[in-house]
Amino acid sequence: MATKSEIKSLNHDERSHVAFKNRSCRRATLFWHNYEGNLIRYAIIEPEGVHRMNTYVTHPWSVSDSESGDRLLVDNNFVFYPRSQGEEQGSNYERICIDLPVYPLWIRCLQVLRKTIPKDTIDSLQIPNNLKHALNYAPDIHFTDYTNFCTVNAQ
Repeated sequence: MATKSEIKSLNHDERSHVAFKNRSCRRATLFWHNYEGNLIRYAIIEPEGVHRMNTYVTHPWSVSDSESGDRLLVDNNFVFYPRSQGEEQGSNYERICIDLPVYPLWIRCLQVLRKTIPKDTIDSLQIPNNLKHALNYAPDIHFTDYTNFCTVNAQ
C-alpha cells in the first residue's frame, strides 16, 4: 500500500468532472487526499446515491464504509485518480462506481463478528488473544470535514 506522502494532490492544472455512484449496499464516505496527503471528508453517499464533483486530474479520491471504516473500491481501485477529459468535457460527468471489494473470507468473518459482538465484551470471550486483537481492531481514519460537507441520498 502507498504511504500517506505518496497519495496526495499535486496541482490543479487540468479539470475533470466525475459523478461518484454508490453501487454498494453501504453508506460510503468520500475522501479527497489534499496537497499534504491528509484526508478531507467531502460527502457521505447513500446506497444508489450519486455525487457530482468538479475536480482535477492529479487529485486522488478514496472511499470507506461510513460505519466500519472498511475501504471500498472506487473505479475498481482503492484510490481513484480522475482522468483527463480533453476539450470535450463541458458539463459531462464521467460516472465512477463505488463498489464493495471481494474481501477474503477471514476478513469478512471479522466484519460480521464486529457488528454482532458488543465491543466491551470482546476481551471476556473465551477465544485466542490474536482473535480478540483482530476483533478490537478498527480502521483509524483521521480526516477534516470539507467546508461544504454533505450527505447524498439515493435519487
